[in-house]
Amino acid sequence: MAGRVRLAKLYTGYTEGLTGRIYEIETAITPGIPYFDVIGKCDPSVKESGGRIKAALISSGFTFPKGRITVSISPAYVKKSGSSFDLPIALCILIASGQLKVEEGKKIYAEGELSLDGQIKGTPGAGLRLAAVSSCDYCLIPQDETRRLISDLSYMPLSHLKDISEINIDSWYTPQNSFPTVSYEADEESFVDYSEIKGQPKALRSVLIAASGWHNLLLLGSPGCGKSSCGRMISGLMPPLSVREASSVIRINEALGSEDIKTIPVRPSVYIHPGITPTRLMGSSNKLIPGEFSLADQGVLFADELCEYKTEILDLLRIPMEEHKLKHIKDGISYEFPADFLFVGAGNPCRCGLLYETDEVCTCTPAVRKRYLGRLSGPLLDRIDLYCEMRSIKGEDLKKITDKQNRDMNRELKDKVRSCWQMQEERYKNLGMRFNGRYEGADSELLRADSSVVDYAAEVAQKAGFSARGFCKLMRVGRTIADLDQRLDMKADDISEAAVYRRRI
Repeated sequence: MAGRVRLAKLYTGYTEGLTGRIYEIETAITPGIPYFDVIGKCDPSVKESGGRIKAALISSGFTFPKGRITVSISPAYVKKSGSSFDLPIALCILIASGQLKVEEGKKIYAEGELSLDGQIKGTPGAGLRLAAVSSCDYCLIPQDETRRLISDLSYMPLSHLKDISEINIDSWYTPQNSFPTVSYEADEESFVDYSEIKGQPKALRSVLIAASGWHNLLLLGSPGCGKSSCGRMISGLMPPLSVREASSVIRINEALGSEDIKTIPVRPSVYIHPGITPTRLMGSSNKLIPGEFSLADQGVLFADELCEYKTEILDLLRIPMEEHKLKHIKDGISYEFPADFLFVGAGNPCRCGLLYETDEVCTCTPAVRKRYLGRLSGPLLDRIDLYCEMRSIKGEDLKKITDKQNRDMNRELKDKVRSCWQMQEERYKNLGMRFNGRYEGADSELLRADSSVVDYAAEVAQKAGFSARGFCKLMRVGRTIADLDQRLDMKADDISEAAVYRRRI
C-alpha cells in the first residue's frame, strides 16, 4: 500500500508583517475514500481551497485524481491564511497525479488564487513574497502580479491553468525578466505652491531647514495663519523617492493590500488629527497591518492641533521619533515595521490662540496657558529640532495672497533641498545615515566647525539653558543652514540663526 503513495513538492511565498517568507508545500495522493485535507495550521480560507482547485482543474481540462489527497504546508507552527496557495496546491496535485512532469531535483515556485473556471488571479502582498524568492528553476506567478516585482527575478506569468499546455514543464515554460514602469517624479501640481504662503518668512525658512536636514519641526501660531499649509508643503520640497525608499513604500502598500502600484507613490505625507487611536497610529499586532507611523515612512508625518492630543498618543510619538521603527509581537514572534519619518507638529500657543498677536488680547490666564502647553512633555519637546511661532497675516500681506503663483520659487527651493541632501549623503556615507537630523553626535571635524564656532555654540547653549542634547541639535541645525548656502565650513552666523529656531516656545 505504501508503494502506491504519490508525492510532490514545490515552494510558495507567504507574507508575515512586512516580510516575505518561503514555505514548502507537499502533496500526497493515497488510495482510499475521496477526501481533500490541508494541514499545517491553516485557517478556513486555505482549507476551503479544495473546492476551488477541483473546479478549476476540471474546467481547464485536467483530471482531479481519485483517492485521499493530503496537502501539508510547512512550517506547520505558523498560522496561514489567504488564497495565494491555490495555484501551488493545484500544481502539486498535477505533478503527483502524473499530469505534469518535472525533472527530479528541480525547484518550482508558484503562487496565485484560482477561479472556478481556471483563471489565475493575483493576491495582496505579492511584492513582498516575490522579493523573498532567491533562486528557483521555475517561477510561476499570476499575470497581474508582474507589475509588483521589485527584484530581479526570472518568471513566467500565467493567466489561466490552460497555459499549462503540455505534460512536460520544459516544453511550455518560457521565463522572462522585466520591471514595472516606475515614475519617480512627483506631480508638481499636487503640492502647495510655496509662493502662496505670504507674510510668514520665518515659517517658510524653518520649513526649508526642516526639509533640508530632516529636522523635526513644531509650528505654533494663531488660527488661520498658515500652519497647516506650511506643514503640508514639506514633502513637496523633498526630492523624489530613491529606489531604496520606493521599495520601502511599496512594501507598506503591499502589506495593506494596495493594488495601485503601477507607479511608485510620491513621498508620503500623512496627516493625523487629535481623535486618532493608538491602533491607527501603531498598526495592528494581531493582523500585522501597518499604521500611520509606518505609512509616513520615508516622508512626513504632520500632526495638526498637537496640544489637543491625548497624553497617551503624544507619548506614542516618542517611540518612532527616537527609534525610527516599530516592533509588533504576534504568536511570540517579533516583527519590525519601518517608521522613519520627518515629524511636523502644529497647534495654537494657548487655548484662545491669540498669545502671539500684537493687536489682539489673549484671554487665557497664565495658568490656562501653562496647562494647555503642558500637554507637550519635556521628552517629546526634546526630540524637536526646530520651533517656530507664527502670527496672523495682516495688511499688505493679505493682498499678496491673491498674487499669481510663482513656480520658479518652487523649483528654486526644491533645488536647494536636493543640493543640501547631496552634501549630507557625502558627509555621512560611512556612518550609514543620510541627514544632519539623524546624526546623534556633534563631532566638530565631521560638521566642519572650528574652535571659534564651537565656543560660540557652547556659549549660546549655556545662556539659553540647553541640555547636552539641545547643544548637539543646535550644532546640527547650524550645519544644515551652512549646507543650504553650499558652504563646507560652518560660521558663527549659522549658530545664531539656529538658536532662533531652538528656543522653546
